Amino acid sequence: MKREALKILVVDDDDDDAFLIEDLVREGLTNPSPKIDRAKSQQDAIQQLEATDYDLCVCDYRLGEGNGIGLLRTLRSKQISTPMIVLTGQGDQEIAVEAMKSGATDYLTKGKLTCEGLTQSIRYAIQLHKEAALRKHTEEMLKKSHQKLTVAHQELQMSLNKLTTAKNQILRSEKLAGVGRLAAGICHEILNPLNIISGFSQTLQMERKDDLALQEDLGSITEEIHRIEKIISGLLKFSRKGDVDLKYAKINDELESVLSIVEGEMGMVGIEVVREFSPDLPKLLLDTDRMRQVFLNIINNAKYAMQGGGKLTVRTEVCGPINSSNPDLPNGWNAAEKNETLKIRFKDSGMGIKKEHLEHIFDPFFTTKPEDKGTGLGLSVCYSIIEKHGGILEAESDGKNGTTFIIDLPLNQKQENEFQSQIMS
Repeated sequence: MKREALKILVVDDDDDDAFLIEDLVREGLTNPSPKIDRAKSQQDAIQQLEATDYDLCVCDYRLGEGNGIGLLRTLRSKQISTPMIVLTGQGDQEIAVEAMKSGATDYLTKGKLTCEGLTQSIRYAIQLHKEAALRKHTEEMLKKSHQKLTVAHQELQMSLNKLTTAKNQILRSEKLAGVGRLAAGICHEILNPLNIISGFSQTLQMERKDDLALQEDLGSITEEIHRIEKIISGLLKFSRKGDVDLKYAKINDELESVLSIVEGEMGMVGIEVVREFSPDLPKLLLDTDRMRQVFLNIINNAKYAMQGGGKLTVRTEVCGPINSSNPDLPNGWNAAEKNETLKIRFKDSGMGIKKEHLEHIFDPFFTTKPEDKGTGLGLSVCYSIIEKHGGILEAESDGKNGTTFIIDLPLNQKQENEFQSQIMS
């Protein structure tokens, strides 16, 4: 079956750049060759996108008096969902982040544009758009099916709630995947100049062995380079599914290790920490470093919400029947059951989270803090870590009387199966 030619709109007010983009697109996409149109301004682009159903739009960030992000926001406000690739200048990572937040499918650095990179980005954008359209069609079909069911109102409402939850999880997973790609790209950009600095530093150390003062300074530089490399390595791990270092550990011990660090500082600002740990909890397979990061992030958020003082209650408990003799479990625990979880609750007495914000708090880049206080990535990373452990991270709040974050972790064999399925996928 003959494939239809792609319809692509290039939005760029520079003729030379536009011709270059068109040449790269035609070089990478053949059989059949795509149909490429050109727009030189935001207004031209809007008119063409309203009149023609394009498969893709490639837009330069700088467009006369406006920019590509303004065009993108206008299109989305008009319900035009054409996938868009934004071309940024050299090293404009802030613009790239803003473009992704505004609904761009991908971004590329204009100064490093290649046929291979542009072709890969186009295919990725079109595939993602097709999946979104398929998901939307599936959701519409499911809703129509639910409307035809002759069931009680309560059962219908439960089905719709499950559908909404599944939809949010899919959207959140897509956004987290985008964050992973963005983080990986930024990390690789940092590593290149860092390796050059490291090379010059090592060369100086060998050439100036007799200069003790310089040797000491170069040693400090080398230590900081290793520290940066370690941070970057940690960021890259978050973008790799299943990349976890697992060992059996006790949740109460891991919580205590974090609370012992922050409790003194919290006490100085009038926050009381209350422990409600259930004794003899079963051991879990954990990446302890990442789990501690989750705990620390949630606790720091609670501290921020309780400016002026308050109380943080941390509670652990087991949910499920107990009737086995596994040596790693408390007396009577049955590891064969599938509904057994270890629940961790962080309840603060702060200002709470508004209802309209609650469903978005795990979305990447979403934050209610001032720009200089938060990036909007902390809770989304926490959600990803708990998901990699086969668990669930949720939040409850009425918007007035504090917030409770709840972590549900599966136990033993069920948890091992979750890890195996993630590593194999």
